[in-house]
Amino acid sequence: MMRPLSIPRLALCVLLGGCPSWHQAAPLPPELSEAGIRARLLIPTQDIPDGEPIVKAAIQPEPETAPEPSVFTLADAVAYGQRHSPRLRAAHAALDASSGHEQAAFAAFLPELGIFSQTGASTHPEGPGIPSLSGFLLASTPGPHTYSQGIVQFQWTVYDFGRRTGRYNQAAARQRITEYRLTRAEQTVQFDVAVGYLNILLAQASLRVQEEAVRQAEATLKDARARLAGGVADPDDVLRAEVQLSESRDGVVRAQEAKVFAVAQLDNTMGRNAALPLEVMELAPPLPNLTPSLAKSLENAATLRPEISFAREAVVAAQEGVAAAKAAFRPNIYVRGATGQVLGTTNVVPGWQNGIGLHFELPLYTGGRLSGDLHAAEAEVAAALADAQTILDGVSLEVTQAYQGELAAGQRLELSRTAVIEAQENLRLVRVKYRNGNATPTDIVDAETTMTRSQQRLKTALYTHLAALARLDYAVGQAQGTLLRHAQAPDTVPKRLPATRPRPRPRSR
Repeated sequence: MMRPLSIPRLALCVLLGGCPSWHQAAPLPPELSEAGIRARLLIPTQDIPDGEPIVKAAIQPEPETAPEPSVFTLADAVAYGQRHSPRLRAAHAALDASSGHEQAAFAAFLPELGIFSQTGASTHPEGPGIPSLSGFLLASTPGPHTYSQGIVQFQWTVYDFGRRTGRYNQAAARQRITEYRLTRAEQTVQFDVAVGYLNILLAQASLRVQEEAVRQAEATLKDARARLAGGVADPDDVLRAEVQLSESRDGVVRAQEAKVFAVAQLDNTMGRNAALPLEVMELAPPLPNLTPSLAKSLENAATLRPEISFAREAVVAAQEGVAAAKAAFRPNIYVRGATGQVLGTTNVVPGWQNGIGLHFELPLYTGGRLSGDLHAAEAEVAAALADAQTILDGVSLEVTQAYQGELAAGQRLELSRTAVIEAQENLRLVRVKYRNGNATPTDIVDAETTMTRSQQRLKTALYTHLAALARLDYAVGQAQGTLLRHAQAPDTVPKRLPATRPRPRPRSR
């Protein structure tokens, strides 16, 4: 006659089913498969009639998937980076992990329910099996014993003098810390995208300046050669014009390289393949005198910077750790109950076993473990307080430096505008003299070189100023573009300004 499948036999089958030797390794995620790696790294190409490949896209979209965008405004680029940056995905995963730790800490307040089993044999002088949670197995007659026992256990901690509460509050504080870290990571991605965006605009502006310099240098060289053929110029003038043309062409190559690097860097920051094509839209500079004062910027940072809340929660987590460490010196009171059945026995009384009890545990001597844990927890509070002071001082330093950097960048921008106006006027006068025969081609070359350098300085100063505004946004903890939301027409060089020394701009209070 076949016996019914008992709980111990079922547990044994489950144990054998989970044998490590039968465990198979989990498959790799699709992103790390051979096809996923190639889709992330490679760029599909398509042959054209002359045999030269053209770049299409890094990932071939599915028929129902929208094509990968290639033209971005600053807001679009920031939003794309928020969705696709791997750094943010890692930060979201850390937040999920902290939520799991908080859930595990809360589980200590709830009862535990488990299934246990034992199967064994013993000789006549030994008792039939080990004590179970509900009592002992009883021998029916002398002799060897065989037994199988299945138990369902219930345990619930009634009171532990704040041990569970301290650990749960500590886990909750750490989860909030992770949320603040995620907020700062999002701000960091926004700032990196904004800086990368401005780097592309600067590279494009530099390229335009250098291309214009090449056109001017070619015209100057052509005129110098014509004058040399007519006997009204020296060979040195032609050589100087050739050197200027060579330097201007070298500047074009450098500007093209800088643009390619800037595009690749922004693609990488946004979470795209660095080889994908990308175009950006021109930004309009902000209206003057809209930057808040240093005092207002520090006040905003005190409210907006997530690191300040992070520092506060770190101290809270450390204090809760002290509370949990102190509670470990006090008793632990819990209820434990179990019910089980003894089957398949020899010389052992079969049947159901039931038991329940109120348990009281108090550690008397642990070799200094509890005292060491308390000392370490108190040291963590002191360290968290010191770290909080470091964070506050760091925020003050970053805001101050960003504010002063924006102020200096604005002053350099005004100086650069004046320099371009003066360089334009100087080039105009030299050309007038040149047409009248009172200047040489070398004078034209020098004036054009000065003009090109002044324009480069102006473009660099313009985008450095915009980057300084982005850094101030980041230092204060506000969304990127907050200081650029009041925009005017794209920057142009004014017709003529008095050659006076610019004064520092007044700040709104």
